[in-house]
Amino acid sequence: MNYFKRIAYTFIFIFAYNMAYAGTPPKIGDPLKWPAQCDHVRFSHEDLRLDRFPDLNPQIANAAQKDAIKKISSGPRGCIFGPFSVLLRSPELLNRVQMLGEHVRFTSGLPKPIREFAILVVGREAQSPYEWYIHEPIALRSGITRKTVDALAAQRKPISMTPDEAIVYQFVTELHNTHMVQETTYNAIKKRFGQSGAVELTALDGYFMLLGLELNMARTPIPEDVKLPFNYPWKS
Repeated sequence: MNYFKRIAYTFIFIFAYNMAYAGTPPKIGDPLKWPAQCDHVRFSHEDLRLDRFPDLNPQIANAAQKDAIKKISSGPRGCIFGPFSVLLRSPELLNRVQMLGEHVRFTSGLPKPIREFAILVVGREAQSPYEWYIHEPIALRSGITRKTVDALAAQRKPISMTPDEAIVYQFVTELHNTHMVQETTYNAIKKRFGQSGAVELTALDGYFMLLGLELNMARTPIPEDVKLPFNYPWKS
């Protein structure tokens, strides 16, 4: 291939890439201002190179993808970002998954601090940088202490948990470590949150594990100015 052909092919590639990924959907800049703030954030060149699922340009999305974008953007999330950008490649799956997530994340009968605490436990088990980036500040604002968050980040059992946090921690870690829940642990959750609480906590666990694995498979980056307390699985 001569020099001029190489130049021409380079320009064609750049144009095609920009058509597919420029003007991308918003990303979460500050999780504490979300969903009021869904803005573009900066990623390192290395993370962008490793990202397997760059955001799709809504202008070239197919009808099913546009419908999925509309459903999420009009709901409590406010925009397509992170795991939903990945799942957008399968819009029917996205529609079904996000309905489960909308309940366990926003309308579950479990108290919000407990939901956020459990999300951090699951996100750390999944070693998901993106889940941790989004939910660490939300958990802190919800009342989870910095000492507890730091212990979870280091995969240590926190020593200063509230009684509710302690039984939720035991429940979730048993699910991950033994794929079951001991009778005493189940009874503690049932006594505090009812059978519905046990079911919803298990669903929250499964939902955020699903998102964490999808995000890690896609190698979804976090903003370059965010300091992560553990390594990216794909960079370890």
